Amino acid sequence: GNLHYNVQCPTGGDAKASLRERESIRKAIPCTILVNFGTTYAIASDILDISLTGAYVDLDAAGAQLGDAVEVVISFAYQEKQIEHRIPATIVRLQSKGVGMRFEAYNNQTYTDLVNLLYAA
Repeated sequence: GNLHYNVQCPTGGDAKASLRERESIRKAIPCTILVNFGTTYAIASDILDISLTGAYVDLDAAGAQLGDAVEVVISFAYQEKQIEHRIPATIVRLQSKGVGMRFEAYNNQTYTDLVNLLYAA
């Protein structure tokens, strides 16, 4: 559907400005991220960065390859409710201290809950 395009990073523009904007909203996010690699699960020991378009987390991704399709399970409490979403993602960065994943298409409810998680005061 069209939603896939609505949640991707804007292209073009001033890269430095967009980096500054990203820096300004980064904060410790009170959530748990688990990644399903198909046959194995790994829990992120540290969430280095999370946004509406992806996440960069510290976890053991032994055997994972760039371009692999994974499932990111994000769970958190919001307004005294436990919320959990399963988001399809693609591995776009693999480093010794982190795995970068780009979220693929997800629904409006997931979008709303992610906005609440990221921007709640």
